[in-house]
Amino acid sequence: MEANNQTEHDFVKPGTLSPPGPIGRLVRLGLGVICIDLVIQIVDDVPGMIQRWWPINLVSICTVILGFYLLKPVIDIGISKKAKRWPQFFVGFISLAASLYDAVNQQPFFGAGLTASTMLWMTYVYGHLGVSFLLSAAIKTPGCEMRAIPHLWSKLTGSSTLEHYCPGPLSPIDTWERKLFHK
Repeated sequence: MEANNQTEHDFVKPGTLSPPGPIGRLVRLGLGVICIDLVIQIVDDVPGMIQRWWPINLVSICTVILGFYLLKPVIDIGISKKAKRWPQFFVGFISLAASLYDAVNQQPFFGAGLTASTMLWMTYVYGHLGVSFLLSAAIKTPGCEMRAIPHLWSKLTGSSTLEHYCPGPLSPIDTWERKLFHK
């Protein structure tokens, strides 16, 4: 069922990709829990982050960088839009505007404006990823977890939706699992 030389840009017809096995589903479940936990932490602590001029540590900064990188595939694959780098340009522009707002109001670099805008787009990215990972684990979405919402919609409506090869580490895990159990 799987093709070998696919890229992160390839949508394929329904039924091309194999659904994940138990190991792949557990990995997706774990990643979904991590993403949703991050969203809960963000939403729960936005006022505190604004007050102490977030980010305060290397993990926070890496989480922002990863979220910024993931913005493109979340939109391209999850919503089936070839947005290219426009979501990242948009977030960058909003971040620059928020930084200027903070500077005019004599706040530090990560003042209220930049912190709030960063937390808003990070909540979207990690929330969308978290829901997609959890749904993908529950309904065995073939290929990339970002197709879980369209996959669920296709199951509910009886329609079909395109599948997508996973540009991240899930495809190798799924391939390894199929080889392990000779599927």
